[in-house]
Amino acid sequence: MSDSDSLRIPYAVPSAVVETLRAAKHLVVAGHVTPDADCLGSILGTARVLQAGLGCRAEPAVAGGDVPRRLRFMIEMAGMPVVTGAVGPAADTALILDTAKSSRVNVPGDWAGIQAPGRKLVNIDHHASNQGYAPVNWVVGTASSTSEIVYWLIQEMGLPIDVTTASLLYCGIWGDTAGFSLPNTGGSALQAAAGLVAVGVDVEYIGQHMCRSIAPGEFQLQRIVYDNTRVVAGSRIAYSTIDHEELSSTGCTAVDIDDQVEIPRRLDGSYIAMLFSEGHRGKIRINLRGERGTNVLPLAQRLGGGGHDKAAGAIIDGTIPDVVARVLAEAEAYLDQLSVGT
Repeated sequence: MSDSDSLRIPYAVPSAVVETLRAAKHLVVAGHVTPDADCLGSILGTARVLQAGLGCRAEPAVAGGDVPRRLRFMIEMAGMPVVTGAVGPAADTALILDTAKSSRVNVPGDWAGIQAPGRKLVNIDHHASNQGYAPVNWVVGTASSTSEIVYWLIQEMGLPIDVTTASLLYCGIWGDTAGFSLPNTGGSALQAAAGLVAVGVDVEYIGQHMCRSIAPGEFQLQRIVYDNTRVVAGSRIAYSTIDHEELSSTGCTAVDIDDQVEIPRRLDGSYIAMLFSEGHRGKIRINLRGERGTNVLPLAQRLGGGGHDKAAGAIIDGTIPDVVARVLAEAEAYLDQLSVGT
């Protein structure tokens, strides 16, 4: 248990998770494609703490070209080599973090790329849509982030956290709560963040990298998203678009698209905010955000995607105009069904 007798672990940690990790000699720790701050923070933080605390070999798997520019400082901060190719046969355990579907595991060959005879598989996540695809699963849909879950796992296992690991996990919680401003910022998230800051996290340094450090191309990308923002359905839906040519003109790539959905989300009066982006030609990614208590997960699932109640998404083949028309119609019908804003 934790060093502090008064610290209560808010989630029931499955014994199978603890036992599997303690028995591991060589772990690979992976997450989802196009990793965000929570995915990177939980991967890198977990690999560091397990290697230092258990004496095992822990390798974070992160495809270098799949990491947004503004988050690459996290890999540098972690200070450990990462697996960028196929998982080697020597790893006896694979720990998958922050990944709702096995098809989104970020290693060559996806889920098949980490399965091997005799290899133990563990899935830890906070996505409500996670179906539990591994033999050992721990999904806490009410947690702010996977980084928060990892913090409580570390407390349960009684492992020490150094300032670098604390900083990585703090980045993850900060990222998935939008700086502790979203409804998923519960007491357990704030308690975990406080515990990490107490270790010595440089809050100003993290804040600078997370929200005050964008490249000129990323600034131009934001300008395009602002210019393309529209409201429909009686201002209940705010959305923006960026097609492949617009994205290419900024020098950015698909991995740099994620947080820009916050631009249409800022419009007062909306219940659903969306960003349609064509990072890869013919593949339209839809980022969905719910406001005023609107649950967007059922809408994302209708579109073949998943995620959280207030933050979800999907990918649809087609063109921006066709996909926008289809999804806006679905979203307006969904709000009408909920009798929201009518």
